[in-house]
Amino acid sequence: MVQYLEKYKQNIAIEMRKRGLSYSEIENRIHVPKSTLSFWLKKIKLTPEQIKKLNDKKIETAKANALKKISQTSRTIEEIKNSSAQDIKEISKKDLWLMGIMLYWKNGNKGDIRKGVHFSSSDPAMIKLFLKWLCEVGQVGKEEIVFDIFQKGNKASKKNPPEKIIEHWVKITGFSKNHFPHIYFQKGLKRKGSVSGFLRVKVAKSSMLARQIAGWIEGLRNITNL
Repeated sequence: MVQYLEKYKQNIAIEMRKRGLSYSEIENRIHVPKSTLSFWLKKIKLTPEQIKKLNDKKIETAKANALKKISQTSRTIEEIKNSSAQDIKEISKKDLWLMGIMLYWKNGNKGDIRKGVHFSSSDPAMIKLFLKWLCEVGQVGKEEIVFDIFQKGNKASKKNPPEKIIEHWVKITGFSKNHFPHIYFQKGLKRKGSVSGFLRVKVAKSSMLARQIAGWIEGLRNITNL
């Protein structure tokens, strides 16, 4: 009885292989190990069309598996990010103070005290964070802050006129258009998002604050032995 069942499955496997089915497809239908199928089917020759069809199936399966893996990885990353985000409950004023110092330090402005406080970035989130730091930690009033916009190219274009550029940064910063007196065009700037270039935040008459920031950065270097 066992031999009859095995012979029956072998005949079905041979017939399915002749129709151009893959080993995986045959295995899933008759539940026979691939090693056994390889022994049964090693003499079965496929037509070029059948071989091409099988290869196409392999490619499609590989693509589907890759997409599935990417999707699973993306979900895992998102779950980790969401879980990690819950670790941040609130930010104290001291936390904000340190964040602003590190942000300014990274920006590379600490040694240029004569120009006062100035911070540049093309990242809206970094601009917002620094403005929050200026107002809440540095006790700087809005009337003391102005912005310079640096734009890619030699001059304004119809596609991206100055009005559109200013409106973009007005929306991000929450400041009125009066705080954006200058747009500078430069060839070497890389395009980022819908508006190229970056924004420079400047604080009027801020040499004292600039010295304080330089001292805070020096204190961090000393306490961390950097």
